[in-house]
Amino acid sequence: MTLQKRLFCNAKQPLLPCKTYAFGMQNNRFYNTLMMRRLYDRYSCKKYLQLYRLFLSVKQAVFTKFLSFDSKV
Repeated sequence: MTLQKRLFCNAKQPLLPCKTYAFGMQNNRFYNTLMMRRLYDRYSCKKYLQLYRLFLSVKQAVFTKFLSFDSKV
């Protein structure tokens, strides 16, 4: 993966003024795709942690109500 990043993520300057930036644009597309994938992975992990935190708070609330109900009986 490091080799791929090194090969594709660095924007290359054309050697001659008449050359196009097509290769550089291809590198930028690869880099953008790589960054979007990392952001998506981070977002999905964040959503998972939020749901987990919500689940724990609901579980704790139910357990607390159960203990208070048990002490009244």
